[in-house]
Amino acid sequence: MLTRSAFTAALAFAAALSYPAAPAPAQSGPGSPVLNVEIVPGWTERDGTRIAALRIQLQPGWHTYWRIPGEAGIAPRFDWSRSQNVASITPIWPRPVVFDQNGMESFGYEDELVLPIAIRPRIADRPVAVMGALAIGVCRDTCVPVDLSVQAALRGAGGPDPRIQAALDTAARPGEGAGLTRATCHLEPAQRGANLTLRATLPRTGHQEHIIVELPGTGYWVSDSHTWREGGDLVAEARVRAPAHAPVSIDRASLAFTVLSEGRMLTARGCQGG
Repeated sequence: MLTRSAFTAALAFAAALSYPAAPAPAQSGPGSPVLNVEIVPGWTERDGTRIAALRIQLQPGWHTYWRIPGEAGIAPRFDWSRSQNVASITPIWPRPVVFDQNGMESFGYEDELVLPIAIRPRIADRPVAVMGALAIGVCRDTCVPVDLSVQAALRGAGGPDPRIQAALDTAARPGEGAGLTRATCHLEPAQRGANLTLRATLPRTGHQEHIIVELPGTGYWVSDSHTWREGGDLVAEARVRAPAHAPVSIDRASLAFTVLSEGRMLTARGCQGG
């Protein structure tokens, strides 16, 4: 016998599978910065992973943010927990552009974001119902938070989609494949936290190079970095603060960084003392 919660979940799954994979309404009312949000169905890989995409269309001149929004941005949050026959959903972020907002840098996408998502089903060869609750920031002259919902049923193998492929083509690539040969980092205690200097030996990747530093899983706050080039080295300085004003101590092997330029996006993990 089905419990009430199981029966409700089964009804939700059946109802979701009755909908086509088509655009879902985003924000109602005139003047909303979000025009539309939808799941683009995409295709199924040989290993059973579904490559779909979240597509957010904005009013002209508005932009939304990358996973690391920068000092002036609002970080996006996605909740896919109501999805059915889904083991995991992993976003594959396309390369963002850099915005200057009142002298502060932010990273994001203007007018439209096509965000590829890799969906692993719990049961292979069965339809999946994707249900998302989204919280994003959108900006033009001012910044506002926007809550959205989206859902789609994905059946069959799907097929190629040039919009998704174009976004995948700009996604991050390993730094080693682009000539990254060495990364060193130095931590200097400061009055509030520490100053981190990262030096990456890397051929020029394009104009307006930026390094974005992360310390995943630590709870540390890392500022936007000041980046410059010294010959064959790309150098970045950032401030680091620990929760509750605790001393800063980092595991160099877990430090991650992204090199962003007009032409490429590269990622790397780990640095040596230096």
